[in-house]
Amino acid sequence: MERRQSKRVQVGLAVAAIVLCAVALLVWRQNSVVVAPQFATYKPIDSRTILVQVYVAPCSWTRVAKTAESATEVRVMIETLPCLVVGAGSTALSLRDVQVALASDLGTRTLEDANGQPIPSR
Repeated sequence: MERRQSKRVQVGLAVAAIVLCAVALLVWRQNSVVVAPQFATYKPIDSRTILVQVYVAPCSWTRVAKTAESATEVRVMIETLPCLVVGAGSTALSLRDVQVALASDLGTRTLEDANGQPIPSR
């Protein structure tokens, strides 16, 4: 009798481990994709800090990946690791504010995404 219960426990633990690994693999696969979110607008907070609004999944992790500054433009690359949203479409996106620190004053320079597309100011 003890052997049968021991076998059932072992089988149950093996099934649970397989299910847990499968779920972890799906979540890792979903979150291993870094996405460049769509930019909405920006507004200056002060001469060297701007607030950029981007469209992201509500539970995603978003960060400034890189900034490149020249005399005429500032290019900003923002990346997001999306969360797993089953069956969601673009209507599930929300606006997120991302603060960007600049090396020098924004002044009259244009703000662009990493591909060179201008970002409108608010």
